[in-house]
Amino acid sequence: MSQPTKSAAASAVAFDLRETDLFAFCRKGGNVAGDVAMRDLPRILAETAADAPASAPDEIFRYTLAGVMREEAAEPGAPVLQRLFLDVTVEGRVWLDCQRCLQVYPEPIDTSMRFEVMASEEAADAAPMDDDELDVIVGAKAFSALELIEDEVLLALPSAPKHEVCPAVHESLVTGADGEVEPEAPPEVEKRPSPFAVLAGLKTKR
Repeated sequence: MSQPTKSAAASAVAFDLRETDLFAFCRKGGNVAGDVAMRDLPRILAETAADAPASAPDEIFRYTLAGVMREEAAEPGAPVLQRLFLDVTVEGRVWLDCQRCLQVYPEPIDTSMRFEVMASEEAADAAPMDDDELDVIVGAKAFSALELIEDEVLLALPSAPKHEVCPAVHESLVTGADGEVEPEAPPEVEKRPSPFAVLAGLKTKR
């Protein structure tokens, strides 16, 4: 795992991807960027296709982490509250099995999210969840940003992995009327004529 590069704004902020004081990082406006190899993300490796290239564990995810502190007062004269935020971006790719053609392909990952850093689980549970672009996390003085990056990659994975355009359709699949690939239908069994229809035909001939 490479060491993160640090901006001048974060030069005074101690940072370790596996264990850092997230509260201090956000209060001081920390800002770091770097990369992490897939081999350091075991849950991503578990999602990787079995037939992925041998170099897959060396695939790199590039990330940025930026801390923000905002001071707010609920109303004039009220105590000023400090709100801490963490902006996270992750870019890379994961080798997955296409559910349409059953071949391995690289799924691009490009995700970004702003988190409000809470001091406890209780505070996180009580936070309003009406903003799709804001999530909450519980901070710590020994916070693992590596696990957070891994979480973001997992959440970015598609529930039904597919090529945008498959190089070929697997022989066990066919295209349905709506353009979606569906399992091949079993051959129809030849229907035997109804005995009542046969009797009706005999009566007509008489």
